[in-house]
Amino acid sequence: MTTQGDFDDGASPGIILTNGSESPCTYYFYDNYWNGNGTAGANFDKPLKSLRVAPGATAFASLPTTFKGRVQRGTLIPATWVEFQISASNDGGAHGDVSVEQGNDGAATIRSTDGSNQEGGFSIPFTSMKVPGAWVTRADGVDVIASTMGNWMGGPNQAAIDAQRSTIGDRTYVVGGTGVPDVASYNKRLAVHFY
Repeated sequence: MTTQGDFDDGASPGIILTNGSESPCTYYFYDNYWNGNGTAGANFDKPLKSLRVAPGATAFASLPTTFKGRVQRGTLIPATWVEFQISASNDGGAHGDVSVEQGNDGAATIRSTDGSNQEGGFSIPFTSMKVPGAWVTRADGVDVIASTMGNWMGGPNQAAIDAQRSTIGDRTYVVGGTGVPDVASYNKRLAVHFY
């Protein structure tokens, strides 16, 4: 069921989500099917919840501390993923990052809300990365940057990797591995901004 957000008492675990675009958007929260040591079973078809957010507005998504997954615009991929967990087993904090491994349909950032001033992701308009071969037309007719991994959509898209690695790759996962700073917030609350 889509809502316009949950009540925010300023302390409950969850995501403070801002729609920085000029159109209303629905954002879907997907809890992973399973989680392992550095691996996860991504959920593509059963969102836990969704929020409809007006342009320029902010809404709160209350989430269980067991949540490990992502939020994205709409339900289709390729799309930008903001990946996070609400309470890590090793330190109890919320941790997250932004990934374009499954595509890029616009900029997104994630930041801490515990006063540590950590931020990840990118705010550069993805339309500035018009590199031949990097773009695909999604099922809804929207042109987006292709998945850098491919999965069932074909192999890795090298043009998509090259277009994004030098532009947004210092705080965003363009391809798997390490090297992108993790954003941690020890109050179990993260702020996500979609542009």
